[in-house]
Amino acid sequence: MKSASVWLRLPLPDGEVDVVLTRRPRKSVGIRVSAGRVELVAHPAVSAARLREVLFERRDWIAGHVARQKLARQQAADLSQLRWQGEAMPIVLTAGARRSARLLPEGLLVTGIAEGDAAGLKQVVCRFFQREAALRFPSRLAELARACRRQPSGLQLSSARTRWGSCTAAGVIRLNWRLLQAPPVVLDYVIAHELAHLEHMNHSPAFWAETARLYPDWQTARRWLKQHGAELFHFD
Repeated sequence: MKSASVWLRLPLPDGEVDVVLTRRPRKSVGIRVSAGRVELVAHPAVSAARLREVLFERRDWIAGHVARQKLARQQAADLSQLRWQGEAMPIVLTAGARRSARLLPEGLLVTGIAEGDAAGLKQVVCRFFQREAALRFPSRLAELARACRRQPSGLQLSSARTRWGSCTAAGVIRLNWRLLQAPPVVLDYVIAHELAHLEHMNHSPAFWAETARLYPDWQTARRWLKQHGAELFHFD
């Protein structure tokens, strides 16, 4: 028997998912996929028939989100590998008195972590990413900034959970160290985005034109972040 909170079950290629309906005043029908179910928000005046139409119109979009979230949950339980510049890389545990991580051709060699110590492994891997980001990001920023009229005044690493980058009025650019896990083109897009803010502290058409000048394929990289950004928090 289905829960009373479930409005209907939506058939998808990999099985049915629960749809929960919330009624409240709003202009459009909202759809959110979370924790393996669909949350539908609609004005009380929207008919049940229309809501079903919306769900079936957006079924492919919903199925994609359900599949990606399922994969993310599976990957979250697997600490045998990490993502390095967009590619999967194995984690190799070895004995040692000191906790450390070193990049080798065969993978990331982690010492001093006992088998099954997930918290300790996550801590070491995060420190590794932060150290590598501090070494690698400055040169990439400098390379892309050559095309800018105004130069950034500094670079800081960010641990933000809702922003991949930011630019202050003083010209200091912050880049999320987790971007080291993404393909290099994604890092370039985020850098270009923040460099564009040196000229335009908004998201106006002029801002996006400047972003495109600095990094023409920004839309592809932006789509990658929207689809895979949550995966970059794997070791948090």
